[in-house]
Amino acid sequence: MQETPPKSVQLSAVTSPQLPVAHLININQAALYRFDGDTADPSRSNCNDARASKWPPVTIKEGGNVYLAGVNPKEVGAIRRQDGQVQVKVMVGGWPVYRFSGDAGAGDLGRQGVDGRWFAVGPAGQEAVR
Repeated sequence: MQETPPKSVQLSAVTSPQLPVAHLININQAALYRFDGDTADPSRSNCNDARASKWPPVTIKEGGNVYLAGVNPKEVGAIRRQDGQVQVKVMVGGWPVYRFSGDAGAGDLGRQGVDGRWFAVGPAGQEAVR
């Protein structure tokens, strides 16, 4: 069953002991990721079905608000997913944004670099790596 998307999303750029370069978190301080299997031009999510349950897309209700801290408002937009939901993306490079369902708590970056395709996302859409 598909979750109802929130009416608002918060994206904040932070650094942490685990990753001392700027990367994005949501209001719950969960790390946000980008998937190198997506396409950037045109911007498209290729993380669907079973993979999307493990890596939930950061979605928002159509017409909802995105609150930003340390992120240029011109860098943030949205795409229509294959399932019809609206997904937040960081627009430099056009990368959609995800969470990881198995992250244990605030600031957990346990899936950073997994499969060489999933990376914490920086405030301009770049891979946030040391």
